[in-house]
Amino acid sequence: MIPLDASLRRLMVETSLMAVNHGFHTQARTLLAALPLLTENHEAQKIIEATLLIGLGENKAAALSLKGNTSPDAEILRRLLTRGALSH
Repeated sequence: MIPLDASLRRLMVETSLMAVNHGFHTQARTLLAALPLLTENHEAQKIIEATLLIGLGENKAAALSLKGNTSPDAEILRRLLTRGALSH
C-alpha cells in the first residue's frame, strides 16, 4: 500500500463529507470504510464517522459512535440526534 500524505488524507475526509451532503451515498460509504486509514486522531475519526452516518440516515449507528465522547463536537451531534432534529 502506498502511504498518503496528510494533505491528501484531509482532502479525502473533506470529500466524504461533501459526498454525503450531495447524495453520493455509495462514495460516502466507501470513504467511511477507509476512515481509519485517513486519520490517526481517534476522537476526530469518531466525529467524522458520526457525521457521515447521520448524513446516511443511520442515526442509531451515529449515536453509538459518539458513545463515551464528551467533546463539544460530540455534544452538538448528540443534541441533534436526541432532539429528533435529524429525521430521515
